[in-house]
Amino acid sequence: MKSFFGSFFGVLFAVLFLIGVALVGCIAVIALIIANSERRVAIADNSLLVLDLAVPISDAPPEFSTSQLFAELNEESQETPVTLREILRAINRAATDPKIRGVFITGNLVPLGGYASSYPALKEIREGLAKFKESHKPVYAYLEFPFTQGYYLESVADQLFVDPQAEFILRGPSSSPLYFAGALKKFGIGVQVFRVGKYKSYVEPYIRENMSPENREQLEKLFADIWNEVTNTIERARGLPHGSFEQLINANGLIDGELAVKSKLGTELVSRSTVIDRLKKQYGPDEQHRTFRQVTVSSYLGSVERNIKGQPDSRPKIAVVYAEGEIVDGEGAAGNVGGQRYAREIRKFRLDPNVKAIVLRVNSPGGSGFASEEIYRELEAAEETKPVVVSMGGYAASGGYYISAGSKHIFAEPTTVTGSIGVFGLEINFERLATDNGITTDSVTTTNALATLFNPVKQKSDADLAMLQKATDRFYGQFLTRVSQGRHITVEQVNDIAQGRVWSGSEAAKIKLVDEMGGLNAAIAYAANLAHLGDQPRIKEFPGRKDLSEKLKELFKSTPRPPVARFDPVGLGIRELENELKDIRALNDPEGVYARFPTDIQWN
Repeated sequence: MKSFFGSFFGVLFAVLFLIGVALVGCIAVIALIIANSERRVAIADNSLLVLDLAVPISDAPPEFSTSQLFAELNEESQETPVTLREILRAINRAATDPKIRGVFITGNLVPLGGYASSYPALKEIREGLAKFKESHKPVYAYLEFPFTQGYYLESVADQLFVDPQAEFILRGPSSSPLYFAGALKKFGIGVQVFRVGKYKSYVEPYIRENMSPENREQLEKLFADIWNEVTNTIERARGLPHGSFEQLINANGLIDGELAVKSKLGTELVSRSTVIDRLKKQYGPDEQHRTFRQVTVSSYLGSVERNIKGQPDSRPKIAVVYAEGEIVDGEGAAGNVGGQRYAREIRKFRLDPNVKAIVLRVNSPGGSGFASEEIYRELEAAEETKPVVVSMGGYAASGGYYISAGSKHIFAEPTTVTGSIGVFGLEINFERLATDNGITTDSVTTTNALATLFNPVKQKSDADLAMLQKATDRFYGQFLTRVSQGRHITVEQVNDIAQGRVWSGSEAAKIKLVDEMGGLNAAIAYAANLAHLGDQPRIKEFPGRKDLSEKLKELFKSTPRPPVARFDPVGLGIRELENELKDIRALNDPEGVYARFPTDIQWN
């Protein structure tokens, strides 16, 4: 018995000791976080504002991650993820800040898919940098392995330093969907679809083994529009003859550093260390980090902007709502647009007397028809009491266009992907798979045969499909009506340009789906004018950046994410497969009806 109590209290003491150590550790971490959050970076005279393209540029503030939080504790850590508006604000302030002498663009913008670093966002940043240059401050860029998207932005620089080992990976947009019809048939998985719109091709990978002529037609036109905008912009910036940029790519494929400089894509072939030494001599050294004097976008904003959170602000403002990601039914999660969550927040802004206008920034391929309608209704209700203006980012297609259609004014960029006014449904069944493996099913119903309509083991009958097609047709008719009312054109005119077809922003303006070319800041300025708020309105964002208390709440329930990686071909392949599965999981509409962009684009 004595030995038992000795062992018991020994174990108890050890457990209490470990708990105490853990608590002390947590307190220490929290203290470090608080100290770090209150620390403001001192900006040295003659500094360069550094824009790191390796960090994805999102429209909405990035989702919280523990790895990001702990990285912020380390002064040597990578750049904190930034948003489009944050970059634009930093560039605008830096133009008149005597401590900032120029901008230095670095990092490789690797096309990872998703919605970050879209051409419309890059165009607005590019325009901000062009205006920055009017203050007689230079813009530098250092190029190592630029893809087209990154080079599109970097080409605005006064000097483009090219690494001696650089390879320019310049390609136009493309789409190479995976087709699963053969594999699904092989494994006994049945797919039945119902859709409206001959261009509504989202379901094709599940029922075909190649691309339909209609889908090929719309993508070829879309890509041509976007590619022309990109190449023309680059050629104007670099003083190249019209058509020469594409000719250079077609003739050489990968372009090495020497050829890039010879072809005027860069100004000089030089190592990074040499560039750093030059800038140290010109602007002064940062002895602590052994480089030239510099400040990142996030550190710069943290120093020059004072954000007092947690205090009520009764001043008039504009609410900017970021609809970025798939539109899904229910609350949704970080990275997508949950119908209930967004409708609730828009309702709050509608009822808030201090919110004088709403700007909806859409960067979404669409998704759930039910959730799209849910968001649309709240925006329509808001429109009755205050202006609602839409800014379209990389995507505002299908459900993304649905939620935009009723607004007072729609802005888009020439490279925006929009339209896709069409509807589809998709049902998967395992009847043959079950039968081949000796699995059967039986049922007892209290109503009729339709009670087992969504039984995943049974293939849908003709009557089942007719009923589902009817629901799809009904939603398509509602979609046409929403667009007709919002754009002030007839339903017949909408139907002619709908059919699920996607359009570039420039083409959408010609067919009245869009009012004006312009970015997020243009939409905010337009809304401010309608609401009589002047040229520097206060902004309330949703989703917004989380403050310290919110980060701490999520600290112990988050799964750490890896930091931003360099170009990794194998990782990109794995990520593409993950994205395919993510798309399937996002199909959660309660009625099985979807308004979504047909395919994922590789922007390159």
